[in-house]
Amino acid sequence: MAKLGVTVTLFLALAVFGSARAANVPVFVWGKPSVTYVPALSLYSSSEFGALVEAQIDEKTFTIVFAEDRLSAEDLSQCKLKTQTCFKNLQKLERKSYLPSVEEPLSVLEGSNAQSVQLRPDGTLSERIVPQAGGIVVVNLSGGDFASHDALIDALYARLHKEHPNIVAIYTGKTPSFSYSSLVRKTRQAGQEPEPTKVELKTDGFLMVYEKFMFGQADAAELTVAQLGEATKVENATTDVVQIRLTGAGAQVDLFFLLTQGSWEITGVWFDNQEYYLRHRVHVNQHFSYSCNQWEYYSYDLQKKIVFEEVQLQPFWPGADGVAPPNNRFGDAWYCVGFTTGGILSGLFLVLIFIIIGSYGIAWMMDIRTMDRFDDPKGKTITVNAAE
Repeated sequence: MAKLGVTVTLFLALAVFGSARAANVPVFVWGKPSVTYVPALSLYSSSEFGALVEAQIDEKTFTIVFAEDRLSAEDLSQCKLKTQTCFKNLQKLERKSYLPSVEEPLSVLEGSNAQSVQLRPDGTLSERIVPQAGGIVVVNLSGGDFASHDALIDALYARLHKEHPNIVAIYTGKTPSFSYSSLVRKTRQAGQEPEPTKVELKTDGFLMVYEKFMFGQADAAELTVAQLGEATKVENATTDVVQIRLTGAGAQVDLFFLLTQGSWEITGVWFDNQEYYLRHRVHVNQHFSYSCNQWEYYSYDLQKKIVFEEVQLQPFWPGADGVAPPNNRFGDAWYCVGFTTGGILSGLFLVLIFIIIGSYGIAWMMDIRTMDRFDDPKGKTITVNAAE
């Protein structure tokens, strides 16, 4: 019960010194042989620090607190006096607990039952400290001269420890000397671009979608964009070729399809009644559709061109029963990519080099011959003629 009373007193102490509360500051705890070792890389909350302090004190313990106006972990590591640290006396303590980041440690000590002592500019204290069981004294250190404060703490603690061996000392700060700006991570979201709308063209036995249709001079920096909005099947009883006419504002495209031996192909493309060169031959399985992200055709004089972007099309042919499949969905897509790409050619070239090197290596290894004659150490030395 007495220990609980001392703990409550310690938790309520130091109201007059806690007007400026610390954020996250380092804390040293030492003195009693029972000081507990704690993980040095942990972030302690006020309640966790209070539990640590509670474990170190009882009704016979005298508590001395040294409170800097400003203190950060960087001060402990970076403060140098010539070539030595400013905290050489704290450093030489053999048994101590160091907490590099404690949330408002002085808030645990707020209350009115603690004795407040000020450090004067001349290095003396405002009143003499007399240790007593259950007592709490807070020494307010100001000025930022860590080396002189370290010497004062060492001398004062040595005197108090001789007068009252059951003592716990705490060294901390009221506010951090370094301002830590919190890093706020925000997910950078690109503005959602409107998805391009695709135009769907459908007629009897034909389905096509595309994103953009353009035409113009082959060497032009920008082509004219036109909208093809209607597809019509042109009947022609004199040939097996199926003609599909795409029409729109100021543009007309005619596509000619032919089915041969289970595959369909495009045999001709006309734009505004002018035939265009089939730059990419389209020859696809009967039940497949054709898809291309940049489908280009040139006039025969190579002066003009037409371009379909993100296009997919498929003519539907009647099956063995004479019934054409519904033209509401595409079959499997055949993409307009060449079979031999740059990556494939590079791979074949490297494989060829490895084969040549390996062939030379194997040939050289097979040409190695073992000796068929050996000297007899007790016999006559073997003599090899030049003819042999």
